[in-house]
Amino acid sequence: MTSRAKFWLSFLFLVLVAVVYLGASGMTWTDIQNLGTPRNALIIEGEDIRIPLPEDSDGRVLPVVEATTSGAYSFMFMDGDTPVLWDPCRPIHYVINPTGAPPGGEALIRQAIASVSEATGLSFYPEGLTSEVASFDRALIQEDVYGERFVPFIIGWSTETDLPELQGSVAGLGGSSSVPGAFGDQRFLQGGVVVLDAPDLAKMMSTEEGRALALAVIMHEIGHVVGLGHVDDALELMNPSNSNVKGWGPGDLQGLALAGAGACQGIGDPE
Repeated sequence: MTSRAKFWLSFLFLVLVAVVYLGASGMTWTDIQNLGTPRNALIIEGEDIRIPLPEDSDGRVLPVVEATTSGAYSFMFMDGDTPVLWDPCRPIHYVINPTGAPPGGEALIRQAIASVSEATGLSFYPEGLTSEVASFDRALIQEDVYGERFVPFIIGWSTETDLPELQGSVAGLGGSSSVPGAFGDQRFLQGGVVVLDAPDLAKMMSTEEGRALALAVIMHEIGHVVGLGHVDDALELMNPSNSNVKGWGPGDLQGLALAGAGACQGIGDPE
């Protein structure tokens, strides 16, 4: 064997040893690609938890939705001048807790998700039903339940008694958390939550017109999950006081299209 061949053989052996060592220490290939750049972390119950790496992606899951209308819209989280949004190159996984749901409630949820997906170009992936209680106090990483990743978006039902924030005319609550990506300064939305007032929506759903209003309530709350905030225009569904609006307004549609046009997370993803 020549000296050059011995050199490359030794080099490959050292690389293999390094990869095995790094793998045993819990590092991934993405971590190796970013050696020298520590993975971002969250502090959960006083412990530093590394940000989960995004699942593999070849680009956007669904095509970009072009904004063809204009009107009032806002975003719940801003990072400087840039809204914090979901990564459009990965599906938004979601679960539903059916406890306390009125008859037909799950069908309305899926119809609302389909409407938001169509308006944003964001993909939603159903993981089925869960016993986890939909709460804004939920931990963003629950390895014993969902594995080493961010928790899926959850939709559940409650009452004014169990959740005082639903008192009065409030029929639902929704939102997501702004978190850093695994590497760098880019922030993304994760861990969405929607809590619906079961008695209020059950009453609405007793008539055909009321069913359309109940659907609008759920669409509004999922609008918050994908990043939209409230607006003052009473003709928009993202107005905090629904005055018989049953569908997206022009500003809602503009904001939703922008909400689905965020950056993709990860090395090598298409811009």
